[in-house]
Amino acid sequence: MWSAGMGVVLMSTTIIASLLVGAVLSLRFKVLILVPTIIAAWAVLTGIGLVWEITAAWVVLEIVVVTTALEVGYLATLLMEGLAIRPN
Repeated sequence: MWSAGMGVVLMSTTIIASLLVGAVLSLRFKVLILVPTIIAAWAVLTGIGLVWEITAAWVVLEIVVVTTALEVGYLATLLMEGLAIRPN
């Protein structure tokens, strides 16, 4: 059902999606939006892990990576906005 090779592809996709979600959230919301987003991501990833019978260690790794990617995406967009040259 699930293999390590498939896990690498899914992890890459999850990282990219999390970075983009974090970036989009930073354009519209304050930093507190990350708390419910991260909790929802934890719930979804745990549910997927249970359904696909993924090991607990892999699910925990994916939760840590997704949480980090959401925060990095959020902060990267804020940094780019802060460094942008605004027209006068």
